[in-house]
Amino acid sequence: MHLLLGAADSSHAVVFELMVILAAAAGVTMLLRRLHLAAIPGYLITGALLGLIGAQLNIPTSDENIASISNLAIILLMFTIGLHLDLDGIRTGLMHILLVGVASTTGVVLTMWPLAMLFGLPAPAAIAVGMALSMSSTAVVFRILQQRREMNTAHGRVCFAVLVVQDLMALVFLALMPPLADWSGVGLSGMVAEVEQATKGSKALALLAAGAAGIGGIALMIAVGRYVLPRLLTEAARESSAETPLVLAAAVALGAAIVTSALGFSPELGAFLAGFLLASTPFKHQLAGQLAPMRDLFMAVFFTAVGLKLDLGVIAGYWWVIAIGLVLMLSVKAVLIALSTWAAGSTVPTAVASGFALAEAGEFSLVLLAAAASEDHPIISGDVQAVAISMVVVSLVLTPGLYNAGQKLRPRFMKWKTAGWFASPALRDETHGAAVRAKREGSLTTPAGKPLSHHVIIAGFGIVGRNMAQHFEVAGINYLIVELNPATVRKQRALGRSIVFGDISNPEVLQSAGIECANAVVLTVPDDDATLLACRAIRAAAPTIFIAARTSYLSRAIRATELGADHVVVEEIATAEAMSKQVLHRIFQHLQNQPGAWIPGASAEP
Repeated sequence: MHLLLGAADSSHAVVFELMVILAAAAGVTMLLRRLHLAAIPGYLITGALLGLIGAQLNIPTSDENIASISNLAIILLMFTIGLHLDLDGIRTGLMHILLVGVASTTGVVLTMWPLAMLFGLPAPAAIAVGMALSMSSTAVVFRILQQRREMNTAHGRVCFAVLVVQDLMALVFLALMPPLADWSGVGLSGMVAEVEQATKGSKALALLAAGAAGIGGIALMIAVGRYVLPRLLTEAARESSAETPLVLAAAVALGAAIVTSALGFSPELGAFLAGFLLASTPFKHQLAGQLAPMRDLFMAVFFTAVGLKLDLGVIAGYWWVIAIGLVLMLSVKAVLIALSTWAAGSTVPTAVASGFALAEAGEFSLVLLAAAASEDHPIISGDVQAVAISMVVVSLVLTPGLYNAGQKLRPRFMKWKTAGWFASPALRDETHGAAVRAKREGSLTTPAGKPLSHHVIIAGFGIVGRNMAQHFEVAGINYLIVELNPATVRKQRALGRSIVFGDISNPEVLQSAGIECANAVVLTVPDDDATLLACRAIRAAAPTIFIAARTSYLSRAIRATELGADHVVVEEIATAEAMSKQVLHRIFQHLQNQPGAWIPGASAEP
């Protein structure tokens, strides 16, 4: 009985702490929004305030509960980040982009390594901290670029590419944590001696076997994800419920986290890999849109929990270390990223803007710091972790300001020369983004292979949708189809039509359909509720676009107009008009074939 009561108390504590986190995050964020501050810095400030208030009022909190909530949040957050990263998006100018990402990240690690040792850290701990702080914030920078509609600008493409490379390098850094822990535990000379002894005995075989098993397990998981996941999602999408693929994707994320944890790697690595594998499937945009509310919820939980981790005692004792370290980190990252971008063929204004935008630390920094401080293989102490987390948190709070500073400094570098040894249109041409995006999406091209723009989006490809497509083809109007039936998507794609899988009311699907460069949207879906949701979503995404819709009843047509539809065809009215014309025509035909029958409108005289 006591055990059951203890379990109930524990579950109530988790719910209570989660409620406090969400309520406080919502309240503080609403206040900060009035001050035109971003949401994620607000979550971090909320966590810090909660920790301070809890310490002052002696409110009991469970580190285990907070850790459990935070772990689940970071797993799902890493999954959604992976879902947004598609290597197809950086294929154009791939070598230049890889140069920027690898050179800047490696340069930051190599620079932060000796700088961290100046503060008294041993070499393994300094390397671990350098690897953690070399990461930038995918979540924060993506949010800023999306809100400002700058994903397709030159600096937006650079930021996207560098973040992709950084996130992939984070997987390598996570895999390097156990060897660094071994180095940290025995010292450099001791490690050399131990390796020499291990090569003579069975320990080397055990180490090699463990490493091979881990790498083999990851390779098997990637192979399964590459070839099995698309088929599973296709099968799940055949169900009438749109939630089935979402449930399957969430199960895949958690399952991948469990598998990588069992293999000795971080569970965040598995979740990120699962999202990254799903990013190459046609279901990417639909899943990303469905997961967006969950992503935002867990982002609030995760970053608030990060703020709670701030140790005010450590901050008070090491404030000067945090301040100096923060200035060094921001300066080193901004300079090295800007130099790498310029050296790869970008213009100086773009390089400066990219350097400022990516100078902060990121969510993968927190994952790497947690791995470095893990009880299984500790590399850094709790105080070092607290100092580094404080630097990460402050840098994330400063990110919107850093981004704005980079944009304001751009005009001052307009006359500076671009590096002459490279020429990369992908990093220099501001108009190149639309073409790259069209090529990346595949669906955003005409059947002739040209980028699709000024097109009409047809939502639903039933009888009405097919009829609209035929008329558009005759008129020479480019169109793109959005359809939820995977069989229809495969068939029409095989026929050469531009088509996207997904729900037209899904913001991610609208983005993938090129809503920002379309002329009109025609809603042919035979579902009034879905039509109303779509009208609201389309009008929010494109305030000036023309929206045509169909509804079953006049009352729903009025509501669709209120939500943004410009023209609505009411099925009952259209049916009445069509039926009247057709019936009258057939009646006249019938009477004309009857000898002596009176025909309305005809003369009564012979």
